[in-house]
Amino acid sequence: MRLIAAVLARDVPRRISMAKNSLRFSQPSVKTSMLVQRLLYRHSTREALFNGDLLLKAYGPRLPARSMRGRMTFFAWKAPRAIRKVFSSASVQPRATEAASLPAARPAVTRSSIPVPQIQPIILNARPGAPERPAVRIFLGTEPAQHRAERIFVYALEQVRNPDRRYEIYRMTGLPGFDQRSWRTNFTNYRFAIPDLAGRQGRAIYNDVDQLYTDDPAALFDQPMGEHGYLALSPNDTAVMLIDCERMATCWNFDTARRDSKKSLHAQAAAKPGCWGPLDPVWHARDLEYQHGVSKLLHYTTLHLQPWRPTPDQYSYQIHPYAEYFLSLEQTANATGYELYTSAKPSPGFAQACAAMPKVSTSLSGEVIALAQALEASRYALVDKWTQSAPDDESLELWRFDQLREPDLAPQDVVAASGLEALPVEDMPWIVDRLFALGRKLVYLKTGLGPADSMIGTLDGWRALLRRIASRYPDRCWQLDCTDAAGQVHCYRADFPWRVRHGDGQPTVWVLLGKHAGDNAQLVSIAESLGWPYECKSITFKPLDYIPQALQQRRLAHAAQGLKTPWPDLVLSSGRRTAPVAQWIRQQSNGKVKLVVIGRPRTPLAHFDLVLTTPQYSLPLRENTVDLPVPFITKGTVERRELDAWQKRFAHLPRPWVALLVGGSSAPYVLDTEAAGTLGRQASEAVSARGGSLLVSTSPRTGQSATESLLAAIEAPAWQYRFGVSDENPYQALLALADAFIVTGESVSMLTEAALTGKPVAVFPLPVRRHAKARLHHALERKLGIIDRAAGSRGTPRQQNKVGRFYDELVAQGRVKRERRIEEVHIALGLTPLPGGLDHVPTLSPALIAASRARAIEAIRAVLMGEQAMTQQATQSWTDH
Repeated sequence: MRLIAAVLARDVPRRISMAKNSLRFSQPSVKTSMLVQRLLYRHSTREALFNGDLLLKAYGPRLPARSMRGRMTFFAWKAPRAIRKVFSSASVQPRATEAASLPAARPAVTRSSIPVPQIQPIILNARPGAPERPAVRIFLGTEPAQHRAERIFVYALEQVRNPDRRYEIYRMTGLPGFDQRSWRTNFTNYRFAIPDLAGRQGRAIYNDVDQLYTDDPAALFDQPMGEHGYLALSPNDTAVMLIDCERMATCWNFDTARRDSKKSLHAQAAAKPGCWGPLDPVWHARDLEYQHGVSKLLHYTTLHLQPWRPTPDQYSYQIHPYAEYFLSLEQTANATGYELYTSAKPSPGFAQACAAMPKVSTSLSGEVIALAQALEASRYALVDKWTQSAPDDESLELWRFDQLREPDLAPQDVVAASGLEALPVEDMPWIVDRLFALGRKLVYLKTGLGPADSMIGTLDGWRALLRRIASRYPDRCWQLDCTDAAGQVHCYRADFPWRVRHGDGQPTVWVLLGKHAGDNAQLVSIAESLGWPYECKSITFKPLDYIPQALQQRRLAHAAQGLKTPWPDLVLSSGRRTAPVAQWIRQQSNGKVKLVVIGRPRTPLAHFDLVLTTPQYSLPLRENTVDLPVPFITKGTVERRELDAWQKRFAHLPRPWVALLVGGSSAPYVLDTEAAGTLGRQASEAVSARGGSLLVSTSPRTGQSATESLLAAIEAPAWQYRFGVSDENPYQALLALADAFIVTGESVSMLTEAALTGKPVAVFPLPVRRHAKARLHHALERKLGIIDRAAGSRGTPRQQNKVGRFYDELVAQGRVKRERRIEEVHIALGLTPLPGGLDHVPTLSPALIAASRARAIEAIRAVLMGEQAMTQQATQSWTDH
C-alpha cells in the first residue's frame, strides 16, 4: 500500500531502491500485486494514469487534483516499469521470511544447482610453426538478433589478427538460469560470468557484439594489469574489458551474474580497492569518439544507429556516420563467402541435430517441376526426407544433410532440401551456400521458420539469407516455400536468369532528369553502372505543396507528355520533382514498373521499391532504404592533352597547389560577403604558411558580391576562375592537378569529388541562418531530443525514445521535412576544417566510397533480379507450362 502511495507521490526511483534493498517498506500482498499488474497490463500507461483515482481509493490517501495533474507525465512513463521491476524482482528473489506469502514463480530449483556451461569456441589457429604463446580468449556477448554483427565482428578480427597467435572466441548467448526481463540486451549480465566460464584462470577479453576491432586484440590481451582485477574505461563502463579471471572470481562468477543486477555487480567490484584499472581509450572508442588511425576498436553503442539494424520493431534506425566501416566489411565477407561455421567446421550441435531430424517426407510441387523442366534440368538431388518425385528415378540423388560436408558430392541440375528449420541456425549460411554450389540451375527450399529473433525467424529473414547467398551464384534460379507460425505457406521465386534467356532480355531503364544537375549526374552514373539499356527523360514538374497527389493528376499527365508504352522495367528518379512522375508511370503500367529514388523524395518511402539516401537528409532507414555515406558520384576524367594545357597555365605558381572550390548559399547555409572574406583570409594564410598557391574556382551558386569579397581577401599567390566568364571550366583539371583542396562545406558533391582524389581536403563550414519557420522547427527538434541529444551517464548520447520513433514515422510518411545537416557528411567523410585539413586526407577512403557505390548497384539489381511472391495466377501459369 505504501509503495503505491510512493509511486504516486514523487520520488519513485529512491523509494523503489529502498523497497528492494531494505525492510523499511512491507512487501505488497499478493492481492495488491495482482491487481496493480492487471491495471498496468490491461490498460496503456496513460489509461492507468487517468485511472489514478482508482489506485488512490484502493491503496492510499487521496491526493489534491493539482498534485495529481503535476505528476501525470512522471507516472505515465516511470511508474509502470518501476512497479513491474519491483514485483518481478520480488518474485524471482523472495526473502525467506516472506516465502509463504508470495506465489511460486519458478520450479523449486536453486540458482546454484545450474552447472557452469561449457562453451565451444570458434578457433582461429596460429600458423604452423608459430612460437607457443597463450591463446587470446575473447568472450563475446551476443544474441540471435545480432547475427549480422556477430559474423562481421569475427571477420574484422580475422583481418587484423596476428597469424602467429591462436584466438578463441566464446559466443555467450542463451546461457541458462538468467532472468533477462530487466536487461536492455539479452546478454547484459553474461560478462560477469566470464571468470567461471574461463575456468577461473588466466586472462579474458570481454566484448559486446556491436564492436569492430581495427587493430590486433592480442595487444590488448597482453596489456600489463598490475594488481587490478579488470581494466575498463570506467568502473561502470564494461562493454570492453580485460579480466583477470582468478582475481575476479570471488566477485563476479556464474552465480552472482545470475543473482545480482548489473549495477550491483559493478558496485561490488568498485568497493574493492584497486580492483578496477583504467583501460587505454584507444581500445574502446564509442561512436564519434573513434579516431581513424588512432582508435583500435569502434563501438556502435547508439542502438538506433547500428548499421545492421538488428531490431527494427524496437528502433527507428538512422545513418551512423561510420556505418561504411561495417557495411564495407560485410560486403567483402559476402563476396568471399565468409561464414562463422563451414562444412569443414560446423557448429558443435550440427551432428546431433542431423541425427535427430524428424522423419517426415514431402514431395516436389508441380510448379517446381515445371520450372525445372523449363530450365531443361535432367539431374536432381533431394536432401532429407522426400517422396521420389523426379521425372526419372535414375537421374535422382538422395542425400542426408550431414553428407553436405563431403567435398566430392557431384553437382546436380536441381537441388531440393526440406526441414532446414530443425538444424542449428548457426549452420544455416554454409548449408544454403552448399546447396547453391551443388545446384547448377535451380535450388528449392521447403522449410518453416526458425527460432524467434534468429536469422531465419521470419519470412524476411529467410529471404535475406537466400538473397545474400544467391548473389554469389547469379546464374541460379531459386524458390522458397516457407510455412509460417499459422501454418500458411508463402512462396517466393527468383527466376531472373530464366527470364533473360527466354525472351525478356535485359531490363530497360528510364532516367527522369530534373532541375538539379548534380542529381541528374548521379542518376546517369547509376544507369551506366547497371549496364542495362537506358533512356533519359527530361521532366518539368513542380509538386504543389499541401495538395494531394490525386488532385494533381492532370498536371502530372501534362508533365509526362512523351512518356508512353512500352513502359520500362525500372525508373530512376530524384527528389520531390520527379518522384511523382515516376509513381504516375507505375500506375500506367499497372504496377509492373519498379521505382528507385535517390535523395529525399518527400513522399511516403513505402511508395518506392528502393530509396538511396545520404546522411544530410536524416531519413529514417526502412526495409527498402539503402544508406550511403556520400552521393553516387564517380571520379571524373580529363584528356591528357587538356590536362597538359592546364598544367602549363599553373606552372609559374609555387607548389603545393591548393584548389579552393567555392560553392554558395544553400539553405540554411549562407555564403555572404563576410563569410567569403573570412574564407579568403583563412585560405590565404594556410597556403602561405606552406609556401604554396591557391587555384580558385567559383560555381553557379557563388554570388557576385561574395566573389569580390573572397578575391579581395586573398594575399597568397593565386590563379582564379569566375564561373560563367569563360567557356573553359577548369574544375576537372583542378581535381586532377591540385595537391590539396579547400571546399566550402555546403556542397556535398564538391566535397565528395575532392575526397575521391585521395588527397588532403580541408572543409570551410558556412554559417547557418534560418528564417522564422525554420528556427521554430529547429527549436522543436531540439526540445524533443531529435537532434543534439543529451548525453547519458556514460557520456554518450541517450538512446532513442518513443518520441523519436514517432517523429521518424512522420518523416517516413513524407509529412515532415527535416532540415539538411551537411555536417553529418563532413563526419562521414572524416574531414578537418582549415588549416589542419590541408595535412590530412579524408578518413573515408576512395576505396570505401567505391564500395558504397557497388552496394547501391547491388541493391538496385536485386529489385529486378531478386525474388518475387508467387501468386496463384503465377503458380498456375508455371504448372500449365
